[in-house]
Amino acid sequence: MQKVLILQDLAIPQQKFDELVLQTQIPCEFVKEASDTENIIGIITIKTKVGEELLNKLPNIKFIAVAFTGYDAVDLGAAKKRNISVFNVPTYATDCTAELAIGLAISLLREIPKGHQITTSGGWDLRPGKELAGKTVGIIGTGAIGIRAAELFKAFKCKLIGWSRSERKEFTDLSGVYKKDITDVFKEADIVSVHLLLNDLTKGIIGAKELSAMKKTAFLINVARGPIVNTNDLAEALKNGSLAGAAVDVFDVEPIEQNNPLLKAPNVILTPHVAYKTEESLLRRAEVTLQNIKVFFGGTPQNVIA
Repeated sequence: MQKVLILQDLAIPQQKFDELVLQTQIPCEFVKEASDTENIIGIITIKTKVGEELLNKLPNIKFIAVAFTGYDAVDLGAAKKRNISVFNVPTYATDCTAELAIGLAISLLREIPKGHQITTSGGWDLRPGKELAGKTVGIIGTGAIGIRAAELFKAFKCKLIGWSRSERKEFTDLSGVYKKDITDVFKEADIVSVHLLLNDLTKGIIGAKELSAMKKTAFLINVARGPIVNTNDLAEALKNGSLAGAAVDVFDVEPIEQNNPLLKAPNVILTPHVAYKTEESLLRRAEVTLQNIKVFFGGTPQNVIA
């Protein structure tokens, strides 16, 4: 029987997964061990790497289903060389990721973590915070999540500026103004919210130059991917006061390594990559992943990356 190797648990109850498999009527057995390599024709992964080493062990792979929006875990060159189709789940976490960006922005402006610490320690006084309304928000990357974040910031009466490799009418319809130079966004914004995909062009695109251009009262939020922002440069910028603070949900290595300099940086909120992680979004992810596989077998593949 044809089999699909699940490299990572999809984080929904097994009963619900089994129900979805029955609903989609996928003609495969789903396994978590690559013992019967000849009959494994597909892979489901989230962030576990899929490259030459693994693919060499599985000679009959026809597809790689990435149960995630970002697909940098897959060696696309290795897949293309073997005529392996790769597809992802592009929009399952749009709302929840954008919502976390808003939550982190408010947490920074109102010093919510510090307020919790003061209160639980028997204190009461916290300096005045700042309102989100009226702030200039720089959106870096205006894909689906960036646009949704822009919509939410707009609802909070923020002014929008942005930078993206592809400019979209949806952003300008929100009165968003694109900047040709990414550094100009960092110069003008009170809050910079990062929503880029990670690839060779975006890795390290935000570093010392961009961070040093920020207002000393400004904040950086990264709910995209860790390597987009140079970790050492961000930690140094926080230490020297180039910006007022940062909120980071994603890291170069996850779980975060104990020598990560952000752990000792001042005025930073760190969360364990939870932007995508809600009950609703994880169910959507599983549904779309299995639907991607079903339509692949039906000859009409969707959400194809390569």
